[in-house]
Amino acid sequence: MNMSINIYSATNHGLDGVLINVEVDIMRGIPSFHMVGLPETSVKEARERVRAAIVNSGYTFPLGRIIINLAPADVRKRGTFLDLPIAIGILMASGQIKYKELDDFIIFGELSLSGDLKGIKGALPIILEGVNKEKRNFIFPLENLREIAENGEGNFYPFNNLKQVITYITNDDLLPYKENIHKEKVGKCKINYSEIIGQVEAKRAMEIAAAGRHNIYMFGSPGVGKTMLANAITSILPPLTKNEEMEVAKIYSIAGFSREMETLDIPFRAPHHTITKSALIGGGRELTLGEITLAHNGVLFLDEILEYKREILELLRKPMEEGYISITRQHERFILPSKFLLISASNPCPCGNWMSTEGKKCKCTEMEIHKYINKLSSAIIDRMDLLCFIPRVRPEELLNGNEKYTSEKMKERILSAIERASYRLKDTDYRYNSEIVGKDIYRLCSITSKARRILEKCYISYGISLRAYGKIIKVARTMADLQEEEKITEDNIIESLGYRKNIFGEIV
Repeated sequence: MNMSINIYSATNHGLDGVLINVEVDIMRGIPSFHMVGLPETSVKEARERVRAAIVNSGYTFPLGRIIINLAPADVRKRGTFLDLPIAIGILMASGQIKYKELDDFIIFGELSLSGDLKGIKGALPIILEGVNKEKRNFIFPLENLREIAENGEGNFYPFNNLKQVITYITNDDLLPYKENIHKEKVGKCKINYSEIIGQVEAKRAMEIAAAGRHNIYMFGSPGVGKTMLANAITSILPPLTKNEEMEVAKIYSIAGFSREMETLDIPFRAPHHTITKSALIGGGRELTLGEITLAHNGVLFLDEILEYKREILELLRKPMEEGYISITRQHERFILPSKFLLISASNPCPCGNWMSTEGKKCKCTEMEIHKYINKLSSAIIDRMDLLCFIPRVRPEELLNGNEKYTSEKMKERILSAIERASYRLKDTDYRYNSEIVGKDIYRLCSITSKARRILEKCYISYGISLRAYGKIIKVARTMADLQEEEKITEDNIIESLGYRKNIFGEIV
């Protein structure tokens, strides 16, 4: 049989799916297998997997000059998505299975040497792109069914091996998968703020950070509760919107975190301080998603931030401000989302006891302290909205709880504040106060004349940057939302200024 077979498949480009037309042609001549259309190594290796899978499934690998064209030819093809459509195309072109029009189908999946179908990374973006291009029928590995059925839409035909796919194509005797899979919002184990002893001011700071999505930097002696305060943040954050949930699902699918998708919750990433640049930001020879992208629409927690290499921390400046990271290659450019709430924590000095008023005494020299603290550049500090000192818990606080700061009550106030902010920002592209930039800060954040005079005086006296000036207003606006105030008051400004004090007690 001498005819060209066209089968639609797909690959990934960054976080998006790209439809690929797999064209198969078998001509007479010296047996050969050629693949054209910018295939990368993982795609080129498909020839051996396909050859073995066809033979081990009980069919004959045809002799002749086999040409596989992957269109469009100017898009790089990567991954193992194309194994299954190539195998089907070869069997149709050689006449071993009956030719069938499959223009309404998108077929993808990796083949093992035995002919079994293996799950692939990045299945969900393909489904979304297919629906966008009005192709709603999908043939894919059974392993990918759950993540696709939970987040995608269309007619799904999941299979375990090549034989099952061939049987369906030949006989057309199977209805699409119909069972509804409901996601259980179990989420990760969350710490309730009521479980944290004392630290009323720190809890207040975390409440402000959650209500306005403000980046926060905590510093204090070891064991005062910094890590617990950070880990409890997801218990007070609002649930993801439908769009945010879909964005997170796409990222997790690309990263291959299909199991974590089963209990999809607010992302919380806490990388170790030994992390590399590519692991944090993303990139590498084969494009991988960094921690800042995995934390998109969630929380990035950098514990012991001063232990991180300075050059790694400097890479956070752009994503902290713009909410995305751009990775440029020789022929490609990827835009990866990275809109996260940054929570960072550190000791005040190498031994951790410098600011402790009781207990152990600091053994560090002044030079050691300054060298340690200066690992965090002024540019990074400037991008922090809240700077919060975490003191040792006083003895009288050990037995006394604080009913005001439980996760339930904090979340109630936060949701109310977000609702007020949403109403105020309804005609803009902003959702949270921290996102407001430029002249919009002064337009959208109404401030009393007395509060403005206090702020202007501090601006002159302390020489704070224009960025920090704007952050003080935005934090104060979140405080006003929590207190159900129409305008920013002088009390809000004074409290906001209190959260701009660095380790040395200077307003920055």
